[in-house]
Amino acid sequence: MDSADGWFMCRAGYVETVRAIGLTAGKAAAKTVREEWPMFGVIGLDQSLVEDTAELAIDRELCSLDALHLAAALLLPREDLLLLTWDRRLHTAAGAAGLKLMPAALD
Repeated sequence: MDSADGWFMCRAGYVETVRAIGLTAGKAAAKTVREEWPMFGVIGLDQSLVEDTAELAIDRELCSLDALHLAAALLLPREDLLLLTWDRRLHTAAGAAGLKLMPAALD
């Protein structure tokens, strides 16, 4: 991530990230996420995005939040885009959609 020109996340990713880090690393770490949030380019939720999300959730058998992350990523220019995920279904769906992935493969 240090070499990235920018980081992007769907607005709903804030909740997911703060929760995950807060539960695993504690409230102090979650505070750091809150402080660093302004560094992210935020992809807002609108009707078109939620409709695309619903379709991806069904078509790719993704959970709602993973489908939302994929739908949001598909709105971004793809030339230098890397989607980071360790979720197998999201990894497979993003690869099928033509996105470059990090890690490139999951064991």
